[in-house]
Amino acid sequence: MYPFMRTHVHKYKGRTSYNKGHLHEFHGITSEPIPLWRGHVHFYKGYTTINKKHKHYYMGFTSGPIKVPGGHVHYINGRTSYNKEHSHKYVDKTSKQKYRY
Repeated sequence: MYPFMRTHVHKYKGRTSYNKGHLHEFHGITSEPIPLWRGHVHFYKGYTTINKKHKHYYMGFTSGPIKVPGGHVHYINGRTSYNKEHSHKYVDKTSKQKYRY
């Protein structure tokens, strides 16, 4: 692990856009930090809830850290996999960091 970065993860949860008469919920925990020149990002992936007899896969990298009182958060956004002739957009932010040792 990068020597100056404490190992941590973030929780996230949200809802997708409303398409084809429905939406989906999603939630998960990010990977540990991936160091960058000026900060870090996290990888995330998962499946949405099942709605209208299907689900969608999503994955991506968070934004860089955004300082908030008591720590930092990251933005997540993207588009789910294409299934049943549609996909969904999602935009949300993570929780504050959860340290691991």
